[in-house]
Amino acid sequence: MSLDCACSIGRRWPSYDTVPGLRLIVLVENRPGRGCAAAHGFAAWLEIGDVVVLVDTGPDPDLLASNARVLGLDLSRVEAVVLSHGHDDHSGGLPAVVDARRGRPLAVVMHPAATRPRYSRRTGTARFIGMPEASQAAMKAAGVTVVPSAQPTCVLPGVWVTGAIPRRHVDASEAHLVLDVEGRQTDPLDDDQAVVVDTMHGLAVICGCAHAGIVNTLDLISEVRPNVSFALVVGGLHLGSADPAAISRIGECLLKRRVGRCILGHCTGERAKLILTEQLGDKLTTLTCGSRLEIP
Repeated sequence: MSLDCACSIGRRWPSYDTVPGLRLIVLVENRPGRGCAAAHGFAAWLEIGDVVVLVDTGPDPDLLASNARVLGLDLSRVEAVVLSHGHDDHSGGLPAVVDARRGRPLAVVMHPAATRPRYSRRTGTARFIGMPEASQAAMKAAGVTVVPSAQPTCVLPGVWVTGAIPRRHVDASEAHLVLDVEGRQTDPLDDDQAVVVDTMHGLAVICGCAHAGIVNTLDLISEVRPNVSFALVVGGLHLGSADPAAISRIGECLLKRRVGRCILGHCTGERAKLILTEQLGDKLTTLTCGSRLEIP
């Protein structure tokens, strides 16, 4: 299997391809593990056959490259990077992948709005949290092709991104995330998207932060791929500011959809993990750097 196959990148849904197996390794996470350095951010290595797709890149190219070396992963094998959204803690490590490819083809799949300037006013003072200039410059390097994904879009057979996710349910306020220094315009975060891998055991869903809401995310995927089960949800759910009732509703949704496993970390929030663990039991575990999962 290769991104050079005729199927493939940029094609729209629906797809009924199934991958022969999935190997997932967390390269960047908030919690250290397996000798890797932790940082606020997320990056996950997806290995499907002989193809490697990276979901997000963490905040820093040196950190991404260092953790890859510790885990024995060769960034030059990455043929596509999918950015779940444009925040710096997910897009900052991109230059490390571009450098490792040395001009060979690399697809960067992202929503067109991922490069917009954006800020956090959580402390009352605006802090830039958009895609770093170095990452934006890296996307102009030789061999790099930017693939827009405002709509559900193919990465390779059986691996898709959702594109923009409709917001039918609102579970947490993010008014501190804005598009201007003065904080006049709230960031709609319409570039948020998830990666979907169609395995023999059901769909694996990888979220960077699930700013659009995990319920909304699973709703969209279920509309596009009806009657398919969810084997796995992995990543961050950005529930630090969500109230307990909203978190419980999310747990009920995950139970209703019979999600096989939830492996959560990054921005999910400790209170949210406690509440969800009470509901999901041993179906829920916590991410660390170096977490590994294989789905045959």
